[in-house]
Amino acid sequence: MLLQHLLPALTLTTAVLSLTLTLSPSPNHDSPAQSILTSPPSPFDDPDCDGTGLIDPNDPNNHCTGDGLILPAPDPDREGFRFENPSTDCQYVTQMHIWDSFKNLEKDMSKLFTLIHKNVSFTVVGHHPIAGHYTDLLHFYVNALRRVSVLFMEHAEKFEIHPQAIHGGCDSRWSVQEVQFKGVMNSGDPFDIVNVWVTRWYRDQMVEIRTYIDAPKIMDALHKNEIWWNGTTLRENWRYMPGPAGMPDLRELEGLLGYPNGSKYEN
Repeated sequence: MLLQHLLPALTLTTAVLSLTLTLSPSPNHDSPAQSILTSPPSPFDDPDCDGTGLIDPNDPNNHCTGDGLILPAPDPDREGFRFENPSTDCQYVTQMHIWDSFKNLEKDMSKLFTLIHKNVSFTVVGHHPIAGHYTDLLHFYVNALRRVSVLFMEHAEKFEIHPQAIHGGCDSRWSVQEVQFKGVMNSGDPFDIVNVWVTRWYRDQMVEIRTYIDAPKIMDALHKNEIWWNGTTLRENWRYMPGPAGMPDLRELEGLLGYPNGSKYEN
């Protein structure tokens, strides 16, 4: 009878003893529990990272994000840019093509006419002189891009384009780019601005674009460098610049010209 009461206790004691022996560290090996606590969080972790993501911003290892992933290697041929997705097996457009597309405009603006589809839907977001929706490439070029680019013509060799970030693309038809534009304006003032481009791609071309621009900087650049925008005593008014109201009827106005006695000019 006593033995029947002791059996459950003996069974529990045996189980606990067995578990204790299993978890007890041997002289030459770490215990499984200890291994779990001390092993790196992922085989893909940078060996300099502890996997927590908690690190002093001034620490030389501040690339440690705690997500168990090593940051992409810098591309030595593209200003050390780190591509989120360096794949070349893409349905729409590679991130490298996107980077090259913007960078090529730095020295050859004619690349624009193959980079962007002629019937692009182009929206410049904001409240400034070049904002608005453009239904084709030529209207965007004449009314917006060329108008801004001539502000740098006297120092064209100092104009720079540096893609800062690229998100999406590859198997997504949409991508987002942060692009830095730098240069020296005709006025001699430095220019440094970061634009955000939201783009839809088809056959390696942008077919739909929304771009977000630092409006105060654009307005300041136009005010300092564009006589059309900022009239001065230096401007020779030899061409009509009527503003947004458009041209009046010149024939009607010419019919009003003449001398005080009612006679008309001979020429």
